Amino acid sequence: AVDDNGGMAAVFAPLEDIEKILETIDGYVVVANINSPSEAVIGGASEAIAAAVTALNQAGFDAKPLPVSHAFHTAIVAPVSGPLRTVLEGMDLRPPELPIVANVTGEFYPMGPGVETEMVDILARQVARPVQFVKGLETLYRAGARVFVEVGPKRALQGMVRGVFEKKGDMLA
Repeated sequence: AVDDNGGMAAVFAPLEDIEKILETIDGYVVVANINSPSEAVIGGASEAIAAAVTALNQAGFDAKPLPVSHAFHTAIVAPVSGPLRTVLEGMDLRPPELPIVANVTGEFYPMGPGVETEMVDILARQVARPVQFVKGLETLYRAGARVFVEVGPKRALQGMVRGVFEKKGDMLA
């Protein structure tokens, strides 16, 4: 339980512009998801999120509050990292056999024997740190991935992939 669960908003604007506007907001608000060069999610204290949405819209960008219970991937939910770590340490986690990208770093999880502690650290941190979706896609691309498949009822990730790789002609989303 926290005093203010906070909130989140989707923002359609260049990351640099989003960050400049967030610097002008009183209160705690940060970029929580870096989804594409022109799309991010911000998270933070309720009043700061409301002020940021207003400021972003007034600057001509599209910012919309998201229906979430908490400001995920921000310091607001950081208190859950410890209990999450405890649960993870009690599980029979094993290193991945296939490369998997970690949201918190945008790099591959460690592989091979003896990496379980590092894996738990990454997983425990991810709840309160920004999602590095763009960096993760770039990691996959550098590793040779050229086909990106979204499984689910919508196509939001497909659009983000296209936004990240719009200048590359050798990939399929």
